[in-house]
Amino acid sequence: NNDTTVMFVQDDVEHYMKECSQTFDVVVLDPPKLAPTAASLQKASRKYRSLNQKAIRLISEAEGGLLLTCTCSAAMTQHLGGTYFLQLIQEAAVSAGRVVSLLRVDGAASCHATNPMSHPAGNYLTAALFYVHPQQEKATRLQP
Repeated sequence: NNDTTVMFVQDDVEHYMKECSQTFDVVVLDPPKLAPTAASLQKASRKYRSLNQKAIRLISEAEGGLLLTCTCSAAMTQHLGGTYFLQLIQEAAVSAGRVVSLLRVDGAASCHATNPMSHPAGNYLTAALFYVHPQQEKATRLQP
């Protein structure tokens, strides 16, 4: 499709997402490390949940779209056997009034060698791709 528009924005992410009146087909959310230690996990969880809720609200309600959300915090990635971060995204979707489906989860690229047996904290990069479903009620109203 030649009608594709890509937009890059440099701004405080919370301010931008709060003030943004546009919706998007794809949102990439890659914040800095928010949980540098297990002790900071609760505070970081609130921040990840809030950021992802705002990001999900930027996805088109009529068409749906994709959310690629990331974490580089070992405490977030490894808590509850690796499912904690994904559960936070599900909670954020519920808070945003949307339904999401997990399409893929990836970790570090092959050039970022890790050894989960001798250094499990080295496995800290997670990227999760979600499909954010259209809101059925609003999508139905938009149809002629």
